[in-house]
Order: sequence, then C-alpha cells, then structure tokens
Amino acid sequence: MISTEWSRTTKRLVIVGLIIILLLALYLFRALLPPVILAFVLAYLLKPVADFVERRFEVPRTLAVVLVYLLLLVTVVVIPVTVVPVAVDRISRLNVNLQQLADQLIDFLSQPFVFFGYTLSLGDFVGDVRGTLQDLLQPFASQTVTIFFNVVSSLLWVVSITIISFYLVKDADRLRGFLDRMAPPGYTEELARLREEINQVWKAFFRGQVLLGFVIGIVVWIAMSIVGLPNAGVMGLLAGLLEVVPTFGPVLATIPALLVALFMGSVYLPLSNFWFAVVVLGIYTLIQQLENAYLVPRIMGRRLQLHPVVVFIGVLAGGLLAGTIGVLLAAPVIATFRVVLGYLYAKLLDQEPFPPEFTEAGEVYPGEIDAIFFDLDGTLVETDDDAVHTLAQWLRPLRWCLPRRNETRAARRILMAIEGPSNSLLTLLDRLGLDDELFDLRDRLQRLRGLYTPVNFRPVDGVSETLQDLSRRYHLGIVTTRSRKDASTFLTQQGLADIIQVIAGREDTWRLKPHPSPIRFAAEKLSVPAERCLMVGDTTVDILAARSAGARSVAVLSGFGEQDELERAGADLILRSASELREWM
Repeated sequence: MISTEWSRTTKRLVIVGLIIILLLALYLFRALLPPVILAFVLAYLLKPVADFVERRFEVPRTLAVVLVYLLLLVTVVVIPVTVVPVAVDRISRLNVNLQQLADQLIDFLSQPFVFFGYTLSLGDFVGDVRGTLQDLLQPFASQTVTIFFNVVSSLLWVVSITIISFYLVKDADRLRGFLDRMAPPGYTEELARLREEINQVWKAFFRGQVLLGFVIGIVVWIAMSIVGLPNAGVMGLLAGLLEVVPTFGPVLATIPALLVALFMGSVYLPLSNFWFAVVVLGIYTLIQQLENAYLVPRIMGRRLQLHPVVVFIGVLAGGLLAGTIGVLLAAPVIATFRVVLGYLYAKLLDQEPFPPEFTEAGEVYPGEIDAIFFDLDGTLVETDDDAVHTLAQWLRPLRWCLPRRNETRAARRILMAIEGPSNSLLTLLDRLGLDDELFDLRDRLQRLRGLYTPVNFRPVDGVSETLQDLSRRYHLGIVTTRSRKDASTFLTQQGLADIIQVIAGREDTWRLKPHPSPIRFAAEKLSVPAERCLMVGDTTVDILAARSAGARSVAVLSGFGEQDELERAGADLILRSASELREWM
C-alpha cells in the first residue's frame, strides 16, 4: 500500500498543533522543569568523567557510569563531613551576634545626619526597619511536620534527578544518534554543528564558573587579608561561591564583608570602622570592575560575552520561570538562544550559518608566499628539555593513568597546552601595565638565587643557512611570545640581524598567539597581505594564529608539538625542522 503524502497545508497544521501541545504540556507540568533541568545539567557534567573512566580502564559503559556515581556519592558524603565543620568553625570565629548587629545598625541610622547645615533624620524609617528586622530575627516557629515533609519531598526529588541523569549519561551516545537520525535529509551536518556550538557555550560556562570562582575567591582572600578584615578566608570562600549567581552574586558577596568591616573594623589598620568599610567597599568594587573588564571576556570566551542588561533581564526572567536554577543558568540559556536564533536568521536570509573561522588547510605553494614568519623557541631555537624532564619526574608516580603510560610525552603535551593560557595571562598583565614588572621581578629573583645567566641561544641545526637562503627570495620575520630583546639577541649571536626585516615580540601587540594580532602586525609592517604570509612554528598555538589571520602555516617537529596534534590544528605542511623549509620553498 502506497502512503498518501500530506499537503503543505496539512504539514503546517500538524507542526502548529505539535507546538501548541508542547507549550501546553510545559505549562501543565512546569513543576517538573527544575528537577529535569538539574538532571540534564548533572548528566552534562558527569558524561566527560564517565567517558574518561570507560576509555582509560576499558570497562563497559554501564560499569563506568556506576563507578562515577559511586564516586559522586562518596564526594557528597565526604565534603559535608570534612569541609562543613571547618567552615562552621571559621564562621563562628566571627563572633557576630545578629541581634546586636541589628541594634547597632538601627542606632547608627537613628543618628541625625548633617549635610552642609541641613539635618536629615531617619527616625520614622528606622522605626519601620526595626520592626522588620525583629520579625526576621525572631526564632522560627515550630514547624516540625512541615520540615519533615519538605525533607522527604527533597529526598524524592534527589533520587529522581539521580535516576534520570544516570540514564542520560549511560545512553548519551544513543540519544545523540537518535537526534542525528531525526534530522531532515541534508541537515545532519548542519544540526551536528549547531549542537556542537551549543555544547561549546555550556562548556565555556561551566569551565568559566569554576575558574572565576577560584580566581575571585583567592583575590578577595588576599586583598582582605592585606587590609586586615577579620576572617578574610571566609569572605574569599563566599565571594567564590557566589560567582555562580550572575549580576547579583558579587553584590551579595560584598554585603557581609561590609557588615563585618563596619561593626568589627580592621585587625591592624588605624581607621575608624566607617572608613574601613569604605575601603573594603572600594576594594570589592575594583575587583568587580577588573573581573568584568578582563577576566570574564578571557575566561568565558566569545560565546558568553553578553551585555550586562541582557544578563540582568535574563536573571529576572529565569527566576520567574524556574526559580533559583533559572537564575543560575540564565547566562548560558541566553547564549544558547543566541546561537539558535543566529542559525535561524542565517537560514531565513539564505546565508551561511557557520562561516569558517580559519582558512582551510591545504598545500603550500611557494609562488603564493611573499613573507615567512618564524616562531623562536622550538623552531629556530632548541627546546628547553630541562623543563620537560623536570615535569616528567613529577608525573612519574601517575604514570599508570597517563596516555600510553608515557610521562615524558605527557609532560610535553602539558607544556604545550599551557602556552595559550600563559599567553593570555601575559596579555592581561600587558593591559594592566604589569608585564615589565613581572619579568623584572623574575630576573631579580633569579639573581638572588644565583640562577640568572646571560641568554645563550642554541639554534636548531641548519636554520642559519636556511634563513640566509630564504632571505634572497622572501621577506623574513620573527613572531614570538618572547621579548623583542630576546629575538634581537638571538639574531645578533647568529649574525642574522641584517636579513630579518620585522620582529613581533610580546610588547608589540596586546594579544599574543593563538590570537592573530602578532601575525597581522608583522604583515602590516612589511606591507604584505596576511594571505600571502607563511607562519612556521612548533606548536598548535602557532598554527591556530596563522589560520585565524588567514595565513598559511608550516609545523615543525623540532619543538613541543606532535604530528597528530599539529595535523588536527590544521597545519598546511609538517616538516621535521625549519631547516627543511629551504628545500620545500
């Protein structure tokens, strides 16, 4: 029997009907949304861990998931037992009496304020505040039965969330395959790319929240310790935890610090409590401004760069729709909608929804190249294997869980992986004007420890002759995260200063590799289009910078990079060392 095809009108009616049914179901079962969302979030966080256990220990998927959840259970049990008593002890040392604080605050506000001869009295307002505070601080009425039912209900929800997330983690690959099969013909690749873009949004969010919480907690702890705020560690912990609350979190973290400063003062600063509270407020404000200006864009990345007003409105809407979890997840949900709406907008206008961010990897044709830029360490200069050896020694006790059981290979991969974040840190220090001070401090410490020696670069075999030969046909330059001084020292030692026409060091651009700015800077200095430039480097950072700038790239195996990683990064050509480039070009 041949099935009768539906007309376009029928299809549209069915689609509209399904949408209405879906919205009605969401409204009727809206109480289920928070626990289901929590289950998805928990599954999203635990899936990478389950993948690692399954791959590393070569166990069945179900067993890997069970082990992960057992580990989660142990963690949930151990943390309250070990951390909570310490936190309670630290908080109890504040020795703060809430009723006393409320009375002191009311007495402080009851005093008339004189501004330029005008007296302002808050007596009536204070009366209302006193009644409100007394209601808030009254002992809770006996609600044993209510509390019991709330506890039982919460336990049931916890069990439900655990079960749902368990099956989501266990069958994640099946669900992905099901979604791929549901895609209309010809849309599988696009929808997979859309799913990956959304995945990157949530990855950036969770990774960023952890890093921001850690960084802000440490900064607040150090800053408050310096000015002498009692229990600065508790304030740092609170500031780090409240980073998960968008927009309002930093403000909420400031309030207890202000109260402690106002009523307890500094441990050693000779300031009145009022002016000490002003100092604490200024420090918190400065930290928040630096966080918004420098940390959030770099840690969260471009996918979560949302305007504060958008986040503020999203937090309010999330709180109304899904309560606390709506507030906490407002930012990634908005970013997800932005990705989806961007895709729909591009399709409606017949545009490419996912334009390529990099040039496509391909062959290097000498006739298409006018300028060649070289990285320094690992490309023209021998890699410092002492760092690899030292790190490998530290990793030796963990050899059993390392890829291929090879600690040296793992050490090289770690050093290569931290190059990008290290460059981002140098970029931040440069914008703050602290990079020169950092390197001066490093040199002074090395001199004090007797470790400072003049730089004596060891060139890679054959690179001097290669550069001499290439200089007859191409413009040559050096693009490095080292300083211009280090690059000039290397060129002078090797007698190559006359043939290198441009140097892009860390002081020449605000952004370092893998950002394309250094390559574009060097290209502009030579008046050569970036598309006609070739970047030669030994790590994925060099390759990604070249592709982002639109230049061609050659990877060399004389440094930290390995062939499979460099291939995945999109290198157009891979050579054993830069000395082989002479024959190729």
